[in-house]
Amino acid sequence: MTESIDPAIPLDPDESVEWSGRPRITTILPTVVIGVLLVVAGIVVSVTQGAPIFLAVVPFGVAIPVWKYFALRGVQYVITDEALYVKCGVLSRSVTQANLETVQNSSFGQDITGSIFGYGSVTFEIAGGEDLSFRAIEDPRAIRALVDRTGSNDDGVGGSNRRESAIPGDLTQWQQVRDEIRAIRRSLEE
Repeated sequence: MTESIDPAIPLDPDESVEWSGRPRITTILPTVVIGVLLVVAGIVVSVTQGAPIFLAVVPFGVAIPVWKYFALRGVQYVITDEALYVKCGVLSRSVTQANLETVQNSSFGQDITGSIFGYGSVTFEIAGGEDLSFRAIEDPRAIRALVDRTGSNDDGVGGSNRRESAIPGDLTQWQQVRDEIRAIRRSLEE
């Protein structure tokens, strides 16, 4: 799923977007229910009690779900071949970026409604920074797997679809270097 990327997200020209998405819009349904209850309660109480003061609740019943909707639409998540981005805000925007190389671990979770309706959250542990979360997204397991695949490096364990390591040599060569350093250290201690 790829949608248009908000211009506030600072993509490099050579970055390719692997996935972009937003929180699932149906997550505002509890807020809509609360808003409807406030509107109905305000109207019913003001009519039955003859107290028009309760009509003051009606604008709040309308404003709360509308505010929640715009707040939700102001969030965008982007995964590129180089980084993760979280953009929040409608009028004022904030963008959090984490390079894929700094993602140390990831996990996903779904509450009961998320399990039923197919959405959940993915949390990425970032080295030297705060965790990054994609909340209320479609198919969180697939998004986690995408980041794990996109961000994986050659760690000597294997896998033909992994990128080449920037560290020269293999495990055997580095063990030989270690053994040589230990031998030098022993000769200096004697």
